[in-house]
Amino acid sequence: MALAGTPAPSFTPSSIKKPTAENYIDIFDYTTQFEPDAYEKLISIYGDQSLMGMLFELGSEEAISSDQFIWTEKGRLHTSYEAVGRAGNVFSQPNHVYRVGEVVACSGNGNFQLGRITAVAADNSTFTAVPYKAAGWLVGTADIKTFISHSEFQKNTGGMEGSLETDFTVLNNKTIIFKDNYIASGSDVTQDSWVETDNGGFVWYLQSELDGRRRFEDRIEMGLILGQDAEAGSEAASAGYEGSEGLFESVRTRGNVFDGLATTLADWDSILKRFDKQGKIREYMFFVDRDQSLAIDDLLGTLNAGYSGGISYGMFDNDEEMAVNLGFTGFRRGTYNFYKSDWKLLNDPQLLGAVDPADGKVRGLLVPYGDKEVYDGTSTMADRITRPYLSVKYRMKGSENRRHKTWITGSVGTSTPTDDNDHMRVNHLADRGVCTIGSNNFMIFEGA
Repeated sequence: MALAGTPAPSFTPSSIKKPTAENYIDIFDYTTQFEPDAYEKLISIYGDQSLMGMLFELGSEEAISSDQFIWTEKGRLHTSYEAVGRAGNVFSQPNHVYRVGEVVACSGNGNFQLGRITAVAADNSTFTAVPYKAAGWLVGTADIKTFISHSEFQKNTGGMEGSLETDFTVLNNKTIIFKDNYIASGSDVTQDSWVETDNGGFVWYLQSELDGRRRFEDRIEMGLILGQDAEAGSEAASAGYEGSEGLFESVRTRGNVFDGLATTLADWDSILKRFDKQGKIREYMFFVDRDQSLAIDDLLGTLNAGYSGGISYGMFDNDEEMAVNLGFTGFRRGTYNFYKSDWKLLNDPQLLGAVDPADGKVRGLLVPYGDKEVYDGTSTMADRITRPYLSVKYRMKGSENRRHKTWITGSVGTSTPTDDNDHMRVNHLADRGVCTIGSNNFMIFEGA
């Protein structure tokens, strides 16, 4: 037997006094001569990136114990038609709800007239009305707009025949099951870090677990906002995934859509007139992206009496000794109040901020304040209730609460290991859906 020649003995580092790259050991990369001054605090160069807030600040939360939730919205008190035809005194409108004895108001052909209804077809396809003016009907023969003004009966006659029932719309939505997890190996759990994490400790896996929780909560909110129902025939539906109607989809389907940015008074006047037709809610929060926010500031700034292409000191309560404030947080137009707030979701360059305006980028969302009168499920008027316009539902029954459920599996970080994996797995689960009541009072702004 003989001693192997390799590996040969090493005689460096040497015992010289001067530290060199060969004999000085650095805690980072073994090439730095002097120890650096490390700043321990973790620096968030992108600020607070969490998107949480909009839904949970404006809406309520309510536990449910079913796969879906339903609500019933009351229809309009009055009925009008906009494309009524006329031949003599006979007006054509399929499935109308007008009755004999009612006075119908008609407009068209540059005229506005009243007439008393004297006969109604058995199938409610036509009604006969005699005009109050000697000149007869002057409202044209097509595209006549009508509504019931009042009624008129002679003395000693019978009452109104037939009655009107309140029209209801039964709506429903489903919750979505959200899932995520974070895994830390057993070695990482026992490792110290020189960086102080957001929770005040120096254990790096805790920072990743905290960020994982924030990311999961953000995606819950985005799911409730951006969610879509799976259409019949879609591949998602065929695979068994039903989806869920998100806030944006409910507004696009049953609410109001504004194309592009609202930049002029004429734009806002058209918005007010639309809301006049939809319910006249007086208070709105306007969650906007950067372009829509600046468009409002620019519009209101030019309305200053002293504005002539520049800035006057009286503008926005400014004076020459203070910084000029060019922003607005709210304004009033007509009888409506609008309160503007930037929405991080719409500006984030890795989320909706990355969508091109030509591809339908969401510019803002007008959300009404207050409550909406609805009916509980398909109940009677005796069960009339009020609900916030936005409500987040989550599944709960007994001790099982699926609002945001968290549990640990693995053999690390627990006194009762669930398996022989050398890691700690933090599991996240939520089962939630959004209920958008009175979508007709919302307005979404999108596009170029």
